[in-house]
Amino acid sequence: MPHAPASSVAAIGGRPLHAMLVPFPIACLTLTLGANLAYWATGNLMWQHFAEWLLLIAVVTGAVAALLGAIDLLVRRPLRRLRVGWIHGIGNLVALGLAVVNSFVHARDGWTGVVPWGIVLSALTVAVMAASVWLGLSMVFRHGAGVTRHD
Repeated sequence: MPHAPASSVAAIGGRPLHAMLVPFPIACLTLTLGANLAYWATGNLMWQHFAEWLLLIAVVTGAVAALLGAIDLLVRRPLRRLRVGWIHGIGNLVALGLAVVNSFVHARDGWTGVVPWGIVLSALTVAVMAASVWLGLSMVFRHGAGVTRHD
């Protein structure tokens, strides 16, 4: 059963900043997996470099998005009461942690920086992130998280 909307505290013009930022780490982490697979298939070092930069961007934007999401979760009582919100937040932190570890793995030289652990970590990160995104969307559409009413 949907709850009353819980507008975001970390917002500009009623638009939640968390929701504005999350597409960046989502895209970068997904593209990291693609770059790793391209490197595995071609051996072209350019793909490893792409993956390294994508991981950096994902970690930085993901950390900022996580901070903004945590502010909303901790400040807004209706969100704090949602179990799905806590699972979503923990899932995001796990994905972010995996991305940080993956960045260190990618710092190794060439092939050993991607095969096999870079690919495994990227795939695991994308799987955890996909589940967390699903939960985040359910918070918006089922529970009104980040929704501002204009009656």
